[in-house]
Amino acid sequence: MTDQIKQIIEPVLHEENIELVEAIYRREAGTQVLRLLIDKEGGVTLGDCTRLNETISRILDENNLITERYILEVDSPGIDRPFKEKRDYERAKGRLVRVTLNEAILDKKEYIGRLQEILNESIKVETEKKGVLDIPFEKIIRARQEIEF
Repeated sequence: MTDQIKQIIEPVLHEENIELVEAIYRREAGTQVLRLLIDKEGGVTLGDCTRLNETISRILDENNLITERYILEVDSPGIDRPFKEKRDYERAKGRLVRVTLNEAILDKKEYIGRLQEILNESIKVETEKKGVLDIPFEKIIRARQEIEF
């Protein structure tokens, strides 16, 4: 279902330079919910979410893709969402990240540092105490951007 939804709404998102980060369609508290997490360079605004909610709702209704009652939510995935794909790392380049590993590198399984570079098989993270670390994607369990104050 989500693949069909993506195909239908992708042209609208592309037109506005908005990326569909994730589409989730599931039952929550007895009601079907279609949650679309979107992002764009510089972040999405409440106005973006409201406008796209109205536009996408109309497009989905016109295509009769979802036949049961549902709630549509168009939202930002949040700054501290877990990275799922390489493009998530690209978006966070130069920012502070937290990386949790399945196997220790230099006696630690978790690092916080500035994401310096994204390579084919690894990332480079500059930490305060250990310097620049080359961390293979295969060792990463979880990675996300840290909120800086």
